Amino acid sequence: MTDGDRPTGDWLLRSLGQAEVLRGGVPVAWPARSAEELLWYLHAHPDGRYRHDLLRDLWDLEDTPAAANRFRVALHRLRHALDFPEAVTERGGRYALHPDLLAASDTAALHRALRGAREAQLPREQEDLLRRALASADGEYLPHLTGEWVQEARQAHRAAVVEAHLTLARLHCAAHECPLAAQDLVRAAQTDPLIGEDHHQRLMACLAMTRDRYAATEYYRRYRQYLLTEIGDTPLPETVAFAERLKGGELPCVNAPFRPAGSGDRT
Repeated sequence: MTDGDRPTGDWLLRSLGQAEVLRGGVPVAWPARSAEELLWYLHAHPDGRYRHDLLRDLWDLEDTPAAANRFRVALHRLRHALDFPEAVTERGGRYALHPDLLAASDTAALHRALRGAREAQLPREQEDLLRRALASADGEYLPHLTGEWVQEARQAHRAAVVEAHLTLARLHCAAHECPLAAQDLVRAAQTDPLIGEDHHQRLMACLAMTRDRYAATEYYRRYRQYLLTEIGDTPLPETVAFAERLKGGELPCVNAPFRPAGSGDRT
């Protein structure tokens, strides 16, 4: 394999919060939007895609000779812009981004750190890995693009960010670090307001402990209004009852760790 067959220099693919490809710290200049769209489409499908799927998803085209030529031009421009002939590989008709490029992306760093945190035994090691994961996750995935294909990938990466915040919150709860637990629960809820209702209960408990009952009940009111306005639903009866107890002055974490009552994910 020659030098032209492999990536050289330091690569970084930023897809969270912004979208750019850097080589040695210098942004890659795209000769055409189609070349950049092709790169990010393949980034969102690390296992690769067939040409007919790619043409349909990216440009709403049938796999005709004219469309196939458009694809070939975009592919050539992508490889040329990166100065990397093997930037996109093809096997059995399936096109995929080179593994070295995939590994150099911020989403890869996010998921690597999350996997490490799941396997870690010590809480502080888990926390370090989770914070490292979140440092790679600053914003929405490919915010400049639209389409079902990017929405699916966006949801998957958003779920990973939520998982990191919720795991950190549990670690902080176990260590009686209530303000830090509240902080991560807030960030999880901001990223996905429809996380399981047990997490909203836990955040209410944290607010009651770190601030006061008014902060906890005010959060509950906002959450209830969100459910009503956005999805036409209401909180679980257990959440309603818990909010009433907090309003009456209950401090849920004084004598024992908080245990949410009745949980479920909204769909």
